[in-house]
Amino acid sequence: MTSDAAGTPPERDEWARRFTQQAASCRELGSALYARLLELVAAEIHAGTATWDLLRRSGHLRFGQAAPLRLLGAAHRLALTGGAPEWAEVLPSCGGSVPASDEALLVSWRTLVDLHTEALGAGLEREVQTNEVARAPALALAVAEARMRETRLVELGCSAGLNLRLDHFEMDLGGVVLGTSGSAVQLRPEMRRGLGGLRHSGLVLPVVSERVGIDPHPVDPTNPEGAATIRSFIWPDQLDRLERIDAAIGIARSHPAELLRCGTGVGPGTGDGGAPGAESGTSEPPDAAAVLDSVLDRGGPAVVMHSIVWQYVPPETRWAITRTIEEHGESASATAPLVWVRFEPDQWDRRRAAVWVRSFPSGSDRLAAHVDYHGRWVEPL
Repeated sequence: MTSDAAGTPPERDEWARRFTQQAASCRELGSALYARLLELVAAEIHAGTATWDLLRRSGHLRFGQAAPLRLLGAAHRLALTGGAPEWAEVLPSCGGSVPASDEALLVSWRTLVDLHTEALGAGLEREVQTNEVARAPALALAVAEARMRETRLVELGCSAGLNLRLDHFEMDLGGVVLGTSGSAVQLRPEMRRGLGGLRHSGLVLPVVSERVGIDPHPVDPTNPEGAATIRSFIWPDQLDRLERIDAAIGIARSHPAELLRCGTGVGPGTGDGGAPGAESGTSEPPDAAAVLDSVLDRGGPAVVMHSIVWQYVPPETRWAITRTIEEHGESASATAPLVWVRFEPDQWDRRRAAVWVRSFPSGSDRLAAHVDYHGRWVEPL
């Protein structure tokens, strides 16, 4: 293997760049701890330390599979479950304190890698399980604008499906409140533009007749293993996010959702869980498009939604999902509409996400809002 101009083998250089890019994202999204730690890990990769020895086993992971977040999620899970008390001492989520110096933080990281190499390696094989509840207001706005009285709510790449319960959250969009007043989950994003005009008058969420999540490895948030998986991917210095997740898990216990396993190719998911079809050793289930087709075959109004999932989906699966939605859109009607809500990175500005809404039977597609990845602000359009 040849080296680049700086003397670092190209493979190590590429992996180090992945970690520095994720560090920038974490800094932008408010995690000073992960921004620091990821920069330190990038330097460890450049130096070819034990961290690189660990990561090189996962060289098959492509950029979109978010290896840096997989690694830090595995470390966080060890701390949360008592498996790595020495690492828990530096994480606020575990009652610890972040070291003031990078040197002390790096010593703790190296100790973690030395003591838990196998567990961290296994964690790298689990895809990121994101259940960002603060994305619910932007999703709910798009659903409410569809003006449906009742609907089936279907989430692709649902993981634990916490956002399938968005109608049981209280979401204040600049004075327009959607969902359930007095909910344990209170969401008040910064509104960068007000809601106004006929489009936003009298907005209410429809009655949700069914909640269906589709994922390769759906997580049951109501059992300890599933809850640990979901909590591990929350950044440990963002305690408000952990509080929201815990409140949303409580709501999930009272409002069940049907979680369906699909074949690999859609969604952040290898969690633990007890969801239908998720037992180990079973044959490969139908792909995501086929499972979605069977759900939409049930008839009636439906909303299909996903948030920061498309990057995890192979192109051929994206086309199959799109074709399935369009085919069902052809038979949609005014009394049984189909709405497709996509909360995904904005192709024109990757620092933000965009919420697009495609409605059938018309087939029209429109940009509903720009939004922060973690839902901190919403800009209706």
